[in-house]
Amino acid sequence: MNAVNSQWSRAVTIIIAMVMGVVVWWPSVVVAQTMNFAGGPENTQWMLSGNVFECRFQQHLPGYGEAVFYHQAGQDVTFQLEPERNLMAASNASITITPPPWKPAERSERLGTSRVNKDGPAIVLDSERSNQFLHALREGRMPTISHQAYYDPSRYVQIQVSAVEFEGAFRDYLLCANQLLTMNLGQVARSKVFFKTSEEQLDKADIQELEKVVYYIKNDPRVTGVYLDGHTDNIGRRYDNRQISKRRVEAVERYFLQQGIDSEIITTRFHGGRYPVADNKTVKGRNANRRVTVRLEVDKDIPLPDALVFKLPEDSQAVPPLNYPTSAQR
Repeated sequence: MNAVNSQWSRAVTIIIAMVMGVVVWWPSVVVAQTMNFAGGPENTQWMLSGNVFECRFQQHLPGYGEAVFYHQAGQDVTFQLEPERNLMAASNASITITPPPWKPAERSERLGTSRVNKDGPAIVLDSERSNQFLHALREGRMPTISHQAYYDPSRYVQIQVSAVEFEGAFRDYLLCANQLLTMNLGQVARSKVFFKTSEEQLDKADIQELEKVVYYIKNDPRVTGVYLDGHTDNIGRRYDNRQISKRRVEAVERYFLQQGIDSEIITTRFHGGRYPVADNKTVKGRNANRRVTVRLEVDKDIPLPDALVFKLPEDSQAVPPLNYPTSAQR
């Protein structure tokens, strides 16, 4: 009976300690201490900045860093945790959505785990869970990330995103997201069009691919160079292949000029079959080698025109981050 009472007493003590957030030492028992980082009603502030290429919708976590909803043109939103100093171990952290403090009876929603990165953002969530975070904030619930500290596995770090003042700031974020381009530089910076054997003219599929590149060039004033390189497979004479690759490049260049792209930024080169990217012994390989590649060069030090920078509404509930770099600094 005494043993039972002793175990019950120990269990009660441990539960009380967990509620109070303290460490209790017992023979063979350690209750983890949790360090919590979250904004409260008095200091939660949503910040918003962006341009036609990206939107950053973020909340400062006092003593920890930034919780950021990053929305890049041509992609869905992702949530990322940007600590000033990462305190979490480089392993899988727990991702949950917890009820607000005034609804303690509600259950938390578990969203699995996510790897903690040593470099860059500590956490980057997929778009599905990032949208679940946004949905939860609209409902007043708190996205939560918790994991053991890298310096002591018996200590835990918990980060919570506050829903205070979220609804109005979220409307401003949607304005920023709605002015994004339909694609980003990474999606078009290295494009390719392919040709059938002995073919030199652009077909419908080629035009559709090049339309994306033209769209981006016309919407990014920082594009300073367009490099076109023509290639063939190894079937035929080398001289003939060089001439075919030249005519293929000229077809792409002609299309760009017809669409109003400045000839001064276009550079053409033709290589014949000198630089294969696949095995010419197979049909699939030869198909991959008959190509014109398009590479864009962008000078990100060129300041963006005001028309391409997102401006917060006068009645905005969000504010611009103090440390957000201007376009000239990015």
